[in-house]
Amino acid sequence: MSAKKESKTEKHEFQAEVKQLLHILVHSLYTHKEIFIRELISNASDALDKARHEELVKDDVLDKGKALEIYLEVKEKEKILTISDNGIGMTKDELIANIGTLGKSGSIEFIKKLTEEAKKDVNIIGQFGVGFYSTFMAASQVKVTTKSCIKGETGCEWQSDGAGSYTLSESKRKDRGTTIEITLKEDSHEFADKEELKRIIKKHSNFVNYPIFLDGKRLNDVGAIWGKSSSELKEDDYNGFYKYLTNGQENPLLYIHYSVDAPIDIKALMYVPEKNFELAGFGRHEQSLSLFSKKVLIQNECKELLPDYLRFLRGVVDSEDLPLNVSRETIQENALFNKIKSNIVGKFIRHLSNLAKKDPEKYKTFWMQFGRKIKEGVGKDWANKEKLSHLLRFNSSACKSSEELTSLKDYLERMKEGQKEIFFFSGADRETIEKSPHMEIFKKQEIEVIYMLDPVDEYLLTGFNEYEKTPLKSIDQANLDFIKELEKKEPAETKTVKEQSQLDKLVERFKEVLGDKVSEVKESKRLTDSPCCIVNPDGVGTANLQKLMKVVNKDFAIGPKILEINPKHTLIKNLFEICESKKNLDVVDKCCQQLFDNALILDDLFFNPKEMVPRLNDMIEASTNLLLDKFGENKVIITP
Repeated sequence: MSAKKESKTEKHEFQAEVKQLLHILVHSLYTHKEIFIRELISNASDALDKARHEELVKDDVLDKGKALEIYLEVKEKEKILTISDNGIGMTKDELIANIGTLGKSGSIEFIKKLTEEAKKDVNIIGQFGVGFYSTFMAASQVKVTTKSCIKGETGCEWQSDGAGSYTLSESKRKDRGTTIEITLKEDSHEFADKEELKRIIKKHSNFVNYPIFLDGKRLNDVGAIWGKSSSELKEDDYNGFYKYLTNGQENPLLYIHYSVDAPIDIKALMYVPEKNFELAGFGRHEQSLSLFSKKVLIQNECKELLPDYLRFLRGVVDSEDLPLNVSRETIQENALFNKIKSNIVGKFIRHLSNLAKKDPEKYKTFWMQFGRKIKEGVGKDWANKEKLSHLLRFNSSACKSSEELTSLKDYLERMKEGQKEIFFFSGADRETIEKSPHMEIFKKQEIEVIYMLDPVDEYLLTGFNEYEKTPLKSIDQANLDFIKELEKKEPAETKTVKEQSQLDKLVERFKEVLGDKVSEVKESKRLTDSPCCIVNPDGVGTANLQKLMKVVNKDFAIGPKILEINPKHTLIKNLFEICESKKNLDVVDKCCQQLFDNALILDDLFFNPKEMVPRLNDMIEASTNLLLDKFGENKVIITP
């Protein structure tokens, strides 16, 4: 009989690059030690993927048909953590290739990067397929026992303390898969705590395809539903996952679930919350989308994945093309990452466009909560500015109530023949705008005016001055093409020499009294019922914008205005007569001042009541004196 063959233990030196890597890992990258668990589970998941593939294409696979699972075991007293899988396993040669040497692809570059950033708060383990080595951040000793799924292969055992060498020996393991036994360092004993392990799994590996067990209990109890087809899911599935993400009980307002595989692989599930809590004064939304690669978390709440104006979105984005664990410092420099960002932003905008067409009421609900964000995007996102502009909604003079909204596209379709501008006016509310003198000519001509009732609209307009090549014009601007066209179509009524003289004299009187408060005083072509109004010279912001500037800076000067007067109004005609008589000119001067201030008040631009109140008291006193003269002492009659 031949003697039984003894198992030999072989000692191997690590590849030089591996030694350098291990030194850096152990001495420099302690900030995120817990990620070694994520890396080992990710490796286990990959091994299970490969085993499933082998079972599909081959018949002679070891342990074929067994449930594919990952197991964690803790020996709390000994401070030993074990992570196992029944995946594809490794042969001896594969074990040496996968653990004894560093993968050729990018290895030198990886080492250089670690050396350069060793003292920074980096999170790049796994980027070049070196996730296993992160175990030595927490381990004083690592033992790997593995057996290939190829029938007839012998099991192997690998051991190392990470100091520069490892040993290989034969293992008596009978079932396929890999077991990693980690003896924890003294400063890493928290990883032998079961509650801490549960937290880490939930944070980093909750959506791994395969069950992860600890003490017979499954830890990853939430499925990665974003990887499924929408036909497999129900509304309750989407709502339930949203509640899991938000730790809340509210259902989302809407969701977007899609998958593409070319030119890059993306699976995304994005939610819009039911409420915009920023409107209620709860501060900025700080949550965002979480970034995954093959269902393994790369970065929780990855703010770089969305432009700031879409910060209200919640959900996940998963791409198998993205390198595992791109660092926070380099994530925005990654060309593939930027393509993913562009894709999901474009997809969300298209979804809103479709929603606005197919379900206007639901889109209106979205707009009432998050319309300001879309306006913010129009002002910031130049690449998507045009697409976002189609999503804008406003109230207008064509709407029957303040609750009704219209798009700029609908406005264009209703424009009158020959109209070249989109007209808007800013104000506190619909009622205030409709009472403004500026609206009179537009009502008479039945020209629609967009009502901009949100203070944010002024920010929007700073970078948004046309839509579909049609200029947006505030109706309080002096030189509107619309007014010029009216002058051509409806020439001014011929005035007598006396009427023209009276008008010229009063205009000069206004100029003299108001001084540098006005740059021009002229006859109005836009007023029908009011005595006067003020308009802004070209290049000057709207009245509402000037008001906001004054609030921000109390020293802000609104600058000279153009005053337009209506010679058909009774009050103006009375002033003609008083000027003609050359009596009571002090009353005319006070009327000039008061009419100008009244116009400022109507535009919400008046800031100095101390000057106005004494003047009003004088004018009221003069009026009562006139009444006493007409009706006799103690016979004052005031018509209600």
